Amino acid sequence: MHSMNTADYEADDWLDLAWSPWRSLDPAAGELTAITTEPGLYRVRHHNREGLTYIGQTGRDLRERLRALAGCYNEEMPYTDPHVTAPCLWAIRQESGPAFEVSVATPDGVGDNQRRKGIEEALIAVYRRETGSNTEANFGRMIEGYKRSSRSSDGVVGGPLEDDQTEPNTAAGIGPLPWENHSNPTASEWMGLEWSPLQTLAQADQSIPQAAGVYRIWDPSEPHPLEYIGQSTRLRNRLYRHRRTRSEELHFSYATHSVADAKHILEQIETDLIGAHWLALDMAPRDQF
Repeated sequence: MHSMNTADYEADDWLDLAWSPWRSLDPAAGELTAITTEPGLYRVRHHNREGLTYIGQTGRDLRERLRALAGCYNEEMPYTDPHVTAPCLWAIRQESGPAFEVSVATPDGVGDNQRRKGIEEALIAVYRRETGSNTEANFGRMIEGYKRSSRSSDGVVGGPLEDDQTEPNTAAGIGPLPWENHSNPTASEWMGLEWSPLQTLAQADQSIPQAAGVYRIWDPSEPHPLEYIGQSTRLRNRLYRHRRTRSEELHFSYATHSVADAKHILEQIETDLIGAHWLALDMAPRDQF
């Protein structure tokens, strides 16, 4: 019986995708011309550092997207556009040298926005689960000791921090969820979280805490796939909004988390949930992305 390769995140069949050979991200090496111009997914590693550096996707042109990321080879830190992750890779290059490599995958249906982004979330979630850690550059992160550039329109070029400066997005966040009962997205203990009792959106009221957490919404007549998975620092406000914009007959439940006090931590929890949903059902929630 065939089993999905989830453990070896550098393999050419990771998560049952057909990954390309690893190629240098350095434009001077001339290897980016071998990258396809199709939409798809990509992963980045650095020879002198542990694990993957970044996992990403594009609905346009992989070669063009990776050339934007290769702005990390500029003399000064690039802006966050055209690629939001290039500043972090620039900082890593200052610390560890230029040895970035990339590998891409273009699975069936990758042109579909929802499918492609669902696979990306699954890759990040599985990486977190298998390594117990995060890639260095996902979730808007920057490595210790550096300040990120702004968008080009704001004109702020980042670089090494002064001794008395701090950068808020250097924190790693949290490790993976427990992945308990991960194949049943409507279970009361799905992914090891303590989900609230299910209610209809019509019942969304002041009993919902004004706290940070994640939530899921589904159609009780068709519970799989879920309708939507979300996160918010103010759960009550967010679920009130869903009550106004969705059918009040839909079910919801939510889970708070003791350390979900920052945007990137909520995003990490949400990614684990969407990734587990994709692995269980081979699709993202119906209204995701």
